Amino acid sequence: MIRAGAGRAILDFPDSLFPIENFHYLHDDLSCRVIILEHQETAIFVSLDLTSLQDYAVEAIKEQITKMYPLPLEQIFISVSHTFSAPHTRSIETLEKSSIQMKEKNQVVLRTILAAVESAMKKALETIQSVRVMSHTTEVNSNINRDVEQKNGYWIGKNPDGFSNKKVPILKFVTESQEVLAIIYSMDVQSSVVEGVDRQAVSSDFIGLINKKIEGYFNCPVLFLLGAAADQVPRLLEEDFIGLEKQTTAIADVLIQELIKEGVELRGFFQFDTITMTVKGQELPDRKKLKPTRNYSYPSSDDQEVLLFLLTFEEAAIVMMKPEITSSIGELIRANSPYRLTIIATMINGGQKYMADEKSYRHFTYEAMNSMFACGSAERVSKKIIEKLAEKEVSK
Repeated sequence: MIRAGAGRAILDFPDSLFPIENFHYLHDDLSCRVIILEHQETAIFVSLDLTSLQDYAVEAIKEQITKMYPLPLEQIFISVSHTFSAPHTRSIETLEKSSIQMKEKNQVVLRTILAAVESAMKKALETIQSVRVMSHTTEVNSNINRDVEQKNGYWIGKNPDGFSNKKVPILKFVTESQEVLAIIYSMDVQSSVVEGVDRQAVSSDFIGLINKKIEGYFNCPVLFLLGAAADQVPRLLEEDFIGLEKQTTAIADVLIQELIKEGVELRGFFQFDTITMTVKGQELPDRKKLKPTRNYSYPSSDDQEVLLFLLTFEEAAIVMMKPEITSSIGELIRANSPYRLTIIATMINGGQKYMADEKSYRHFTYEAMNSMFACGSAERVSKKIIEKLAEKEVSK
């Protein structure tokens, strides 16, 4: 039987950290959530209410975890909720040019992250017990395609005619006493509502507020895995925090109503597969110079290595990767997966912008131009994933 433990901790930023970047105050807490899965092997999932993580931060988090629970580094999966309203860990290149104050604040951010990881890990270790794994699927109208055709070309907006996957795959871990120990779910949406309400506010934003509401109901950690959201934005943008509260309550209620149901039990053990691929690279542009266009050269660059992680149960799979992919590519993988439930998780162990689909390159969309991957990379990667998933003999 699978054993699991789960923990949640607050990122306790000191008041002295502010102002940092454009942020002047904390509107609502950011959290770290950890889920440990044990069977023949162990997997540890970490989710942080942050925009992104630099590689050195990912390495530091993994080091922190292995001090508390020795396991291979490749069995630790670190993700972010992709809230746009959170301090960043700064790149090495940026820090080299930064003031002493910025360098010190970056260290404070990193120490705060590591302290939260340690606290959440402790709670997860304390709660490890036998669980049943239940699968659920529901739909929420939370996201919309962002590639809008304008006079001079495509740009970021809201396109109701563009593709948006609305399905929400969920794994629920239930104890022998019938209590919900933890929840993992994914949606194809980024958390970018609060920046339109108050750019000075630090907030867990759209996804974080949904998580907190579900956690309040079930009294357990709720871990979000960012889906295939490279061409998606929240469907509703709010003018104030009251509107955001109403919107997230409505979505959380849909998810809670699904989670109240029994779900489909996943039996057997889980296992890992790792795929390493090399795809053609593309030179990243100066983002500030990008604008709608009908013509873009897509300058080539060095090949890019892509790591893919597959964690499979008897009838469910979690497909994890560092690149941000579009919703249609995520749907292509799900539609061709032999598993009853397939979760797509991006920005795992860092991030790589963007792995857009071929249509995006033809339309010269923002994610196609602002990419480190050449056209066709997403299709190559999805084909490899589908081939690997097809090797499994499962019931759908």
